[in-house]
Amino acid sequence: MVIGEVNIQTLLDEFVDEQAQLFRNDVSEQAISHLLAMKFASYFPVWDIDCEYSRKMEVVKRLIYAVSPTGEARERNVVPDIIIHRRMTNDNLLAVEIKKSTNQEHSFKDQAKLAAFREQLGYQHSLFIRFLTGVDDVGFVELDWK
Repeated sequence: MVIGEVNIQTLLDEFVDEQAQLFRNDVSEQAISHLLAMKFASYFPVWDIDCEYSRKMEVVKRLIYAVSPTGEARERNVVPDIIIHRRMTNDNLLAVEIKKSTNQEHSFKDQAKLAAFREQLGYQHSLFIRFLTGVDDVGFVELDWK
């Protein structure tokens, strides 16, 4: 899991160590996303790092994907948890979706959305992370890098 010179696995391991108390306290996914975006910003200084960024150029970002394995694919507005990109260009590096282990929602929707980011918007990479939260031993339950 390397982008340029950045080892994403090392970055994530550092992040979990630095924020362990927040994971133990089961803070919101938005708080985790924000803090992880700040961590990414220190490693990717020439890129824009955004949370909940809803635009493709000037218009609302829309992708075609299914929200369940049995659902039909259709166009939806999308708001990714974190993206690394260059605003107002088609230069898209990484889309990230985050879940906590205490959120029992299946990862299919997030995985489908990330695939659509790669296929329809040209993101070079995507990352799905399910963080272990609400327990003493923090870390990852699920980590999918594409």
